Amino acid sequence: MKKVKKTPKSRKDANLSVPSNVKKGEMTSDGISATLTGIASGTDALDGARAREKALEKIYENHVPMVYNLCYRMLGNRADAQDATQDAFVKVYRNLDKFRGRAKLSTWIYRITMNHCIDRLRRKRLKTVQISEMQASPKRSHDTRIALEKAISDLSPSYRSVFILHDVQGFRHAEIAEILNITPGSSKSLLHRSRSILRKKLEGLRR
Repeated sequence: MKKVKKTPKSRKDANLSVPSNVKKGEMTSDGISATLTGIASGTDALDGARAREKALEKIYENHVPMVYNLCYRMLGNRADAQDATQDAFVKVYRNLDKFRGRAKLSTWIYRITMNHCIDRLRRKRLKTVQISEMQASPKRSHDTRIALEKAISDLSPSYRSVFILHDVQGFRHAEIAEILNITPGSSKSLLHRSRSILRKKLEGLRR
């Protein structure tokens, strides 16, 4: 069994683990963008291919922990999260030439990831909490946590995505607006509605 390490604490998260061979790269998003620009203007095809490969590796290393955690929170189990993570990066690589730098590279990547997760949810009706994880527990706090996870899994994709990005991942409404291609006002409205739905469901369980 491969060893795993904790994901970065740059955002509020579930302390999920990713494969031990995943490292956080040293190249910044701006540096990667500059590298890609240099590749486009280069004259040596072989050097350009090597530089592009290195840039793609850094993109993966820099962003895979957050992408994986986002996929896990949206899809609810590690197998689907791993598949979605790989699919998301394939889309990132295929569309990298379309990145124009109007938003941060990380925002652009998370937008692709979130759209992919929402598509999977709509196609397969995936549940965040598996039935095997919903067994009754003698501990009230444990039951409450599972009830909350189940309630989150029942949210529509639009409500769930905003709730997870804001209350779980720690993104600001302006960032969520860029990721989901909505307005900050819409993000706030969706968050308020999702919290209201969750509150009512949890209150119903306590009665």
